[in-house]
Amino acid sequence: MAKGFSKLLVLLMACVFLISIFAGCARKTDKPTDVTEEPAPSEESAQKPPEQPTEKPEKNEEVRDLGGRVIKVAAWWDMTPQPGTPGGDRQVARREEMEKKYNFKFEYINIPWDQVVETYTSSVLAGDPAADIFTVEDNWLVGLVNKGFVEPLDQWFDFSEEKWDPLAKKLSTFDGKVYGMTTGKWWPKGIMFFNKKIFERENLPDPYELLFNGEWTWEKMREIAKAATKDTDGDGVIDQWGIAGMDMDLALIYTNGATFADIKDGKAVLNLRDPKVVEALNFYYELAHVDKSLYNKFTYGDSPPWDIAATMFQDGKIAMFWYQYWKIDSFRDNMADDYGILLPPIGPSDPDKKYKCLITGHSFQTIPKNVKNPEDVAFIWDLWTEPFPEDLQDPDAWMEPHFDRVRDEKSLQVLKYMYDNECFVHIGLFGACKPAVETWWGAQDDLIKGEKTVAQIIDEKFDALQAAFDDFLAN
Repeated sequence: MAKGFSKLLVLLMACVFLISIFAGCARKTDKPTDVTEEPAPSEESAQKPPEQPTEKPEKNEEVRDLGGRVIKVAAWWDMTPQPGTPGGDRQVARREEMEKKYNFKFEYINIPWDQVVETYTSSVLAGDPAADIFTVEDNWLVGLVNKGFVEPLDQWFDFSEEKWDPLAKKLSTFDGKVYGMTTGKWWPKGIMFFNKKIFERENLPDPYELLFNGEWTWEKMREIAKAATKDTDGDGVIDQWGIAGMDMDLALIYTNGATFADIKDGKAVLNLRDPKVVEALNFYYELAHVDKSLYNKFTYGDSPPWDIAATMFQDGKIAMFWYQYWKIDSFRDNMADDYGILLPPIGPSDPDKKYKCLITGHSFQTIPKNVKNPEDVAFIWDLWTEPFPEDLQDPDAWMEPHFDRVRDEKSLQVLKYMYDNECFVHIGLFGACKPAVETWWGAQDDLIKGEKTVAQIIDEKFDALQAAFDDFLAN
């Protein structure tokens, strides 16, 4: 399907797939159950006027005068409402109406991703937070909360309201208090992309069919990866690979029903010697060095770009690619071949036999300590995040940001499946502990290079990782 297919076509096709495929998705089974067609409405029911949705009453009718205050909202991207974009015009109108009614101004500031924690910490300590609403990642929040730099939000917000993202609440709750908030459906993270042109040219199985039938497994992915790996120009050198990914080793651990590290009784437990973890790392190793279907980034040189695998997929050299959904913008703008979206396959030792998408870097908003009159900031943000009436009438409005990113309607159904079946697992303690992450980066390179066995890599990294986790929790 061509790039940028129309919103109307996507909506129509999405509706068809919603009825035919996902009517039974709410049940968490290994395979979606067969669905029969819905009966046509009776003549009597057809004559009845449709029920009108009940409008949600406007909340917080109280009018406050904030005295011209500027409320600063920080993120590492531009959160300024943009006119002429999907949803942008109505955001601009709401902003102007609220600023006039409550006598304040929004100011959006950009703080580079790698400077957020330092800026947050130093400005709170100085008694003058750099922003009133601070966007942070889940991986950073543990340390900020432990140091007392973040306001608990339960005192101002009712998180039982449907508008709030339950995943953000789950990831930002410590000792029964909620410190992070965001609305709507969280942005997809761990995902798989596949190159449709390669799949068609090599006569590979339809991955959508495998996924929706509950048959998308490690072994099926392995078969496809081996079949797609080829020397296409006959020079004796492989130039088309079956699979590649970034943090794919970590994703395999979680899709196999294991975790990298946990906190138990306040102490860090490193699971690198768990048989499920070892199985995942050995599988990754075998893809690279037995099947040779996993793209080896070091064929590019000793210091390859961190996202060279994504570039190779974008250039049509790789059939399947694991990483995070945000890469889709680059593929949309720069990839000639059509692509589709999949969920990571099910590992052989996963007791749930359920698709699992690895979450790391989930972002949400916080209110720092030392913010002036934080109750006013909370009041404004609660109003700002209220759903628009038209969204309340359209339960599939969440799809809109994805329309110009995906290339077919089945990709939307994959995203819907992920949401409806809660196909997500959090990277947890590992993602929060930067020294552990940096230590494991070297192990990832060792796995790709193949100069050491999985057992050797685990033995070499184990003590340093355990010490990093212990120190993180102690401080």
